[in-house]
Amino acid sequence: MQLDKDFVEKQKKALLDEKTRVENDIKKLKKYPDYGFDEEDNLQELTDYESNLIIDSQVEYLLEKINNALKSIEKGTYGQCVKCKKFIEEGRLDLMPWADACVKCSQDKSK
Repeated sequence: MQLDKDFVEKQKKALLDEKTRVENDIKKLKKYPDYGFDEEDNLQELTDYESNLIIDSQVEYLLEKINNALKSIEKGTYGQCVKCKKFIEEGRLDLMPWADACVKCSQDKSK
């Protein structure tokens, strides 16, 4: 069962919107915070910057998934599970338009 063209277009728009949001978040996370000049401010800046670096790697991973989903739309393979090759449930794609595996395969850690 192939995905409806209107559904894929809706997902493409959602992915592009999410990509813009994620790219803006990455820019903010990479910026070193500036809270002031005293020792407490400097310590908080360092703590927040280190936390941002951890979050940044997670957000970069999400951006990679979004870009892969957009590429799959262009190739005509959007919504196809990378593991079993069956189509991913539309409800799953509505929640996570960047999903690349169906529910069953994403729960199966042996594949």
